[in-house]
Amino acid sequence: MHNIFASQVRRTPPPHSVVPLDDVAHELHGGVDPGRDQGTGIDLQRCLMQLPEEQRAVLLLVTLEDLSYAEVAKVLGIPAGTVMSRLSRARVRLQELLDGASAPSRPGLRRLK
Repeated sequence: MHNIFASQVRRTPPPHSVVPLDDVAHELHGGVDPGRDQGTGIDLQRCLMQLPEEQRAVLLLVTLEDLSYAEVAKVLGIPAGTVMSRLSRARVRLQELLDGASAPSRPGLRRLK
């Protein structure tokens, strides 16, 4: 029974290698998904460009390039703790920008004399 199971597992392709034909055709033809909001991509790009360069670089390396924190730290030449901090701040700020908030939610500093 074990050998039969192992043979069946070997014959089935891994789940990540199976791509629906609709997705492939969509990408090849540059078509637009009718269920997707057209402005979302533009808004995301606009909000990403409003992030500071340090935060944007870390966010894109982790999310798009799928690098680990250690790899991002090595690429940028910064400590791993700094990567985590910048990533956290970038995610919070990006969410605020996408939600329409114009300023961070925490209060500003007060000046004392």
